[in-house]
Parts: sequence; structure tokens; C-alpha cells
Amino acid sequence: MRLRLVALIVLAAMVVGAVVTAAFGSDNSRPDGVLIEWIPNDAGSPMLTTTSTPAGTPEPQPSVDITGLAFPIEDGCLPDDDNLMPGAPREYRGGTHEGVDVYDSDNCAYVGLDTEVVAMKSGIVVRADWGHVELTAAMLVELEAIIEESGGSPEVEDAFRGRQVWIEHADGTVTRYAHLEDIAEDVDVGVAVAQGEHIGYVGDSGTPESVTEPGTQVHLHFEIRIGESYLGAGLDAAASRALYQAAFSP
Repeated sequence: MRLRLVALIVLAAMVVGAVVTAAFGSDNSRPDGVLIEWIPNDAGSPMLTTTSTPAGTPEPQPSVDITGLAFPIEDGCLPDDDNLMPGAPREYRGGTHEGVDVYDSDNCAYVGLDTEVVAMKSGIVVRADWGHVELTAAMLVELEAIIEESGGSPEVEDAFRGRQVWIEHADGTVTRYAHLEDIAEDVDVGVAVAQGEHIGYVGDSGTPESVTEPGTQVHLHFEIRIGESYLGAGLDAAASRALYQAAFSP
């Protein structure tokens, strides 16, 4: 099985409104114009595929005052370990951690496969991976080969986030919820969700350990995205932590 990166450039002269549908009938399109999916090749083995559409020039992102968020796990809290916070290195995928990892071993609340994940803020679902293809040993080998050859990439990083839900909010921010075991029944692209509404369940999808040591990396990874970046980007651990503490303050 050989990993292929498929990029479909949509010309300006083409009719606006082309619809891209994931292999299993779900809409996995992202706000940044990239569709991530594993599809069967001629031999029936999954391949990582990305479909890119041209994005317009992004408008300058205004300063956003992020406060009053609900923690995505009831009674949960930020981890003490800075390695679980934004900015920590992630050598296995050649990248940097862009969110917060919530593990049972370093949190105020129980975190397991049956733990519900809730929306941090009201908004519109812009991604719900109903067609997610679970990582396999062969896929993991391919991803590791890409990292060894050329380093990380947005596509590789996205594959390692596993099953996801993304919510866009009125202030332009987007919250991401990753490694989900499952998605709540009524959550789908275009659906409005309220702050604190159940959107999925904690899992380990997309982690290398979901293949090599299933059940050992059960946790929620969540991100707060501002434009093309993430809350805490470029800051040291203390400054990043202060931003997240403020975000979950009333």
C-alpha cells in the first residue's frame, strides 16, 4: 500500500458550489478548505487523501477576548503537566502540540471511554467525522515513513487527531475536539449546539497507541483556534497556561 497525496485545485472559472463528500457518506470538510479522509485504493487498502480547495486571502484576525468557556469535560480542569499544554513538542509526528490533553491521570475529573465531551461554547458544527476510518498498523507505518522522509504536515497531524468534531463560534474562533471514541447522535455539520451540550465521547482514535497498545492513551485533545493559529501559539508554558485559565473563567 502506498500513501498518495491527492490535491485537487479548483479553478476560479469552475462553477461555485461543488460538493465534496467523504468516502463513507460523511462531510469531513474543514474550514481551511482541506478534506481529510482515508479511502480504499485498488487493492482495497486505505490511503490518506487530502483534497484542497483554494482559500481566499484571510482577513486580519482581530484580538479576541476568550473567556467564559465551559470546560469540555464536566468538573474537569487544566492538567498540571506542561507537556499536555499547547507548545509542547510532539516528536512522534514531527510537530508541536496545539491544544490541551485531558487524561484521567492528571485531571480533576474521571476521564474514560464513557466520559462525555461537551461544547465549550455555543456555535455551529463545521466538522463531524462520522466517516472516520480507524488507524491501522499499515496506515501508521505510512505516516511514520512520511515523517521520517519529510517531517510533519497538516495532513499527518490531522490523521493523528483521529475522530473529530469542530465547532465555529460567533466571534470567529473554532474549537476542536479530537481522539473521540464516538460522536453524539444529533451532532453533524451545520447543526447548532449550545454551550455545555454533549457532542461526543472521549477515546484514543488517531493515536499510535490505538494500534500498538489499545486503551493506554484514552484522553481528550481539544484546541481553541484563532484564525490560522491556536490559543497560546509562540508563548512559553506559563503565559499559555494563563490564557487557558482565563478562557475557562466566568
